[in-house]
Amino acid sequence: MTERLVASYWTIAGALVGRPARWPFETRVLAAADAGFWGIGMHYEDYVAMRQGGASDADLRRIVKGHGVVVDEIEFLSGWSSEDEASRAKAREAEDALYALADAVGARQLNAGCSELLGSPAPIERVAERFAAVCDRAQSHGLVVAIEFLPWSGIPDVATAWEIVRAAGAANGGVLLDTWHFFRGNPDLDALRAVPPERIVGLQINDGPAAPIGEIRDETRRGRRLPGEGDFDLIGLIRTLREMAVDAPWGVEVMSELQASLPLPVAARAALESTRRVLGEAGEA
Repeated sequence: MTERLVASYWTIAGALVGRPARWPFETRVLAAADAGFWGIGMHYEDYVAMRQGGASDADLRRIVKGHGVVVDEIEFLSGWSSEDEASRAKAREAEDALYALADAVGARQLNAGCSELLGSPAPIERVAERFAAVCDRAQSHGLVVAIEFLPWSGIPDVATAWEIVRAAGAANGGVLLDTWHFFRGNPDLDALRAVPPERIVGLQINDGPAAPIGEIRDETRRGRRLPGEGDFDLIGLIRTLREMAVDAPWGVEVMSELQASLPLPVAARAALESTRRVLGEAGEA
């Protein structure tokens, strides 16, 4: 199969997590298109900032359509799984902004994760109920909702993410597999194979050193590497996903100081070319 490659938001933002994008939206879309990406990712906070700065939804649609890319993934929803009512209320505000973004430019996938720390999540049954409610609201906006498991969180691995998706029973709910979180957490291929391939709705690829460098969340936000420039067994994982017949787009998500510092066209081309190289080394689908 021909993989659909997506320039995830932080890969071409020219900024680290928590900071605004360094490049204007149209400049980012142009760079992604020129590099050869099929799609892009967007962040709802960036969307809100653009609207407040005077851009209209029609402006954003014109830019995306004019450069021949699609908006594949939008992010990031957290707090929805919390036992704290105030956190869930804040999450609903973010959710509404995400739906406004999806309605404005079209999108396929809403990425969601757990904000609670490992060892302190709500019971699985309640998390599944809350996830099902998000999926129900997202469905009317044409979105699938993908749980991104995070090793330090209450949804730390692929097995837990799948347990929640399965228990929720929502047709538009699925799992997002980010290679960083898979290898930094519990890289259990048997647990991965237990997930029906159609329920792995999103993939994100990046690389990193075999041993963590520093605190895991800080490394996650600034220490990732381009595919093929680290020690993760990306080839083995890609082959496993292909054997399973997983058919989700690949979002290239590289959060790093180096990636953020590069000229935008260089950053976009490096992300695309390194990913194509690794996918090619893994052999034919």
